[in-house]
Amino acid sequence: MSTQYRVPVLEHFSFQPPIIDQTTLAQPVGPTKGQRYIVPVGATGVQWAGQDLKIAWFDGTNWQFDTASAGWRTFDLAQNKFYSFIGGVWVLAGEGDMYKSVYDINNNGIVDKAEATDDGVSGNYTSAATIAGLAANSHVQNTDQYLDFGGLNQISAAQAKEAYDRRGTYDVQLQCILFNLNP
Repeated sequence: MSTQYRVPVLEHFSFQPPIIDQTTLAQPVGPTKGQRYIVPVGATGVQWAGQDLKIAWFDGTNWQFDTASAGWRTFDLAQNKFYSFIGGVWVLAGEGDMYKSVYDINNNGIVDKAEATDDGVSGNYTSAATIAGLAANSHVQNTDQYLDFGGLNQISAAQAKEAYDRRGTYDVQLQCILFNLNP
C-alpha cells in the first residue's frame, strides 16, 4: 500500500501562490481543486471555522490549511495587491519605488537604463558588444551530456530526468509535486 504525500517545500517559500481573496467569510460551496483563500477572522463553515488567517487551499476533496510564517507574501487577486504576513496578521505590502513613469519612460513594458543615481532619463544600457558576448556564451538546448563529469557518480541529464519522473507527479491544479511513497 502506498501513501501519497504533498511535498512540503511550498510551505517554506516566502512567496506563496496567489489567493482568490481574503474577505470570504463563508466557506465556498463547490470549490475547484487548487483554489486558495486567506481565511478571515470569524470565518464560518465546518472546515473554515477556527482557521483564522491561515491559507486555505482545496485539494479536490477537502480544504487544507497552511499556517503562515513571518515574511510570507501572496497576491490577492480580488484586490490586485500583494499582502505580507507580519506580526501575526496579513498586511498590505509596500508598493516600492519602481514607478513606471520613472523606469519605463518609452512605455514599452521594459525597465529602462540601470543607473547608480536615477536621473529620470531612459536609455539603452546594454551595448552591442555585451549582447555579442552573451550570445557567444549562451546555452544550446539538448546539448547537455552529463551532470557530473566522470568518476563513479557520472549521470546524464536524461538519467536524472527518468529518476525524477518515477518519483512523483506534478499536479497542475495544485501546482506542486505529489510523491507516492511505499512504507
